Amino acid sequence: MSRPHLPRPLVVAVVALLGATAVTLSAQWPPYVPPGVPRAASGAPDLNAPPPRMPDGHPDLSGVWDSREPLNGRFNPAPVPSTGGPPVATFFDVAANIPGGLPFTPWAAALRQQRMAVNSQDNPDAHCLPIGFMQFHTHSQPRKIVQSRNVVVIIYEANSGLRQILTDGRPRPGSDAEPWWYGYSTGRWDGDTLVAETRGFRDDGWLDVHGSPFTSAATVTERFRRVSVGRLEIDVTVDDPKAYTRPWTVRINQRLLPDGELIEFVCNENERSSAHYVR
Repeated sequence: MSRPHLPRPLVVAVVALLGATAVTLSAQWPPYVPPGVPRAASGAPDLNAPPPRMPDGHPDLSGVWDSREPLNGRFNPAPVPSTGGPPVATFFDVAANIPGGLPFTPWAAALRQQRMAVNSQDNPDAHCLPIGFMQFHTHSQPRKIVQSRNVVVIIYEANSGLRQILTDGRPRPGSDAEPWWYGYSTGRWDGDTLVAETRGFRDDGWLDVHGSPFTSAATVTERFRRVSVGRLEIDVTVDDPKAYTRPWTVRINQRLLPDGELIEFVCNENERSSAHYVR
């Protein structure tokens, strides 16, 4: 089953609507707690238990994850602060919790203003196209991580996004590689933290609904750390000299949906929204 498309005069308004309905729609699979999830004395999943591990000893990041805090909260609520960590990113404005905002170059600041001036109607999410990695991480619709020895796959319910982080030691393609929406991601383990580095993006990326850009010059480093069974922290560093005067870092907090599952999301089915966009 796919989500219906609704008329949306403003991109932001519809994104908020989708976020508000995500929990209900993602519940179309019957609740089911997979074998191996630790349980408390009450029989409920013990989300504070130590994280599971792969046969090689590394933490297993696998599971269905949700970015909202708390799980039954409204879309994009005030985020739970991470003690001692980077500012927490939000979906509409990735820099909402960064004092002074992002260190835009003049070109990037002007581009963001242009995008906001037309209600962000050119955001790829508004056209059923692959959305930026940061919007995927902070989106209200859940995502599923599947980890094996040589690859970590992230399946995003939003726009049916799909990413691979290759951990088999291979080199990334050279500078003449075709740019990809999600770039080329390779990963390595630093203790219990998966460090993923991505390059080779297209030149027209959106980090958030407000249009903070990222470009083909960007190197994005993600540090995935499963703090417990029920909590995942992702620290994301963006180094993009075309768009920002210095690298910067934000955190995305994720909570496990121990009995949840993704649904099929076909954004472009019966799409009738773009004719109603208002500048």
